[in-house]
Amino acid sequence: MDVALIGKSALRIKGKNASFVVNPDSSVGKTEADAIVLLGSNSLQKFPKVEGSRITIKGPGEYEVSGIKISTTQVGQNLVARVDVDAVKLLVGSGESIERIHDKIEECDVAIINSDMDFNQAVLTSLEPKALVIYGDKKESVAKMLGKDGAQKASKYATTLEKLPQEMEVVLLG
Repeated sequence: MDVALIGKSALRIKGKNASFVVNPDSSVGKTEADAIVLLGSNSLQKFPKVEGSRITIKGPGEYEVSGIKISTTQVGQNLVARVDVDAVKLLVGSGESIERIHDKIEECDVAIINSDMDFNQAVLTSLEPKALVIYGDKKESVAKMLGKDGAQKASKYATTLEKLPQEMEVVLLG
């Protein structure tokens, strides 16, 4: 399973059998995906550069796309997604949305957080993910608040269930 930042705030999450794009924006180049997941209320409505998508997920519910299970929860105007990719449990959302519902979230292996707004970073450690992947304008300050100044910077994060670290690893995408 791998996670790559493909636009200002757009991600591509790819498993063995399928891939999906989260929050595509005008900065996204041509890419293939089995599904599009819209977590924000201000997302585009058309995605001409995303090819092959069979479904656009923009509301709460339970979905399955080529073996990837996606469960979305409404948080105000936004969504938080819980995704099972290749047996790795992901949590995908903005830090602000996750802060609002952190006490209702099941544990996850990897938390993928958009840090574009201020939020209480302490909620991230309470989730106890094996890996914390942070992207967005405030990613460095989030890492610093978590005591991870030297967090690894990468354009892509790849892992499998067997390769997840024992202690929380912080990765800054961008």
